[in-house]
Amino acid sequence: MSTLRTALVATAFGATVLGAGAPAALAAEAARPARAPGQADAPFGFSVSPAAVRPGGAVDLTVTNCTRYEATAESAVFDRVVLGMPGELQSARTTVDADARVGATYDVTFTCGPESGTAPLTILAATTSPSPTGTATASSTVLPTRGARAGVGGTQSGGDTLLWAGAGVTLTALAAGFVLFRRRAGRHR
Repeated sequence: MSTLRTALVATAFGATVLGAGAPAALAAEAARPARAPGQADAPFGFSVSPAAVRPGGAVDLTVTNCTRYEATAESAVFDRVVLGMPGELQSARTTVDADARVGATYDVTFTCGPESGTAPLTILAATTSPSPTGTATASSTVLPTRGARAGVGGTQSGGDTLLWAGAGVTLTALAAGFVLFRRRAGRHR
């Protein structure tokens, strides 16, 4: 009967630990950054910076939370650009065509696998200063957000719940071992 009692105490302790940690883990996963109005339908975030540029000017294109696919961006005023390798943040800089129509607003279409979303890009009046010259229309830059993603650990997202569950199982095993050890130590005196 004492083994059953010990098992029940250990189970109750484990359930308490998991019950205390689960709401915090779920709340952390549910917290998502607010999206811009044009991004309401897209399951990933994206931006064009600056949102208004002169013909021949450079814009930074950024996609967030596109972890399974290479994100791309394209518009009528620049060629299709691959933003980087799959990950939390993909970014690239491209040059707007020098013959872009002043005062026009063009859609920039961001694609992450089968999903897509659009953001506006407005063309400002040209200046008298020379525009940048060059043959390349895009350069890819992936900014580091965390440490190296090596092995299976970096390919999985949402690991907070698993972390809390593992901690609860570990604490349950430690508590059960401690209770059993103390009961056996008391018998041999």
